[in-house]
Amino acid sequence: MQKTALITSGIVFGLLAVSHAIRWLSPVEILVDGNVLPFITSLSSGVILALLSIWMFIVAKKTKSTPNENKED
Repeated sequence: MQKTALITSGIVFGLLAVSHAIRWLSPVEILVDGNVLPFITSLSSGVILALLSIWMFIVAKKTKSTPNENKED
């Protein structure tokens, strides 16, 4: 179960990192309360999310799979 959660988290963080990278590469401005959100925000958020994604996949790879407790033999 823990390995599945780590892989799912890694995928979610990876997708969010890609979305921030797309926002950084496109000329779309995002307004928050009338102020333009700087592009550096998306860049830094994307880097942090990418690092979290990589970390989740590394930990998932090191985690051993546990046998399913609900499985009947």
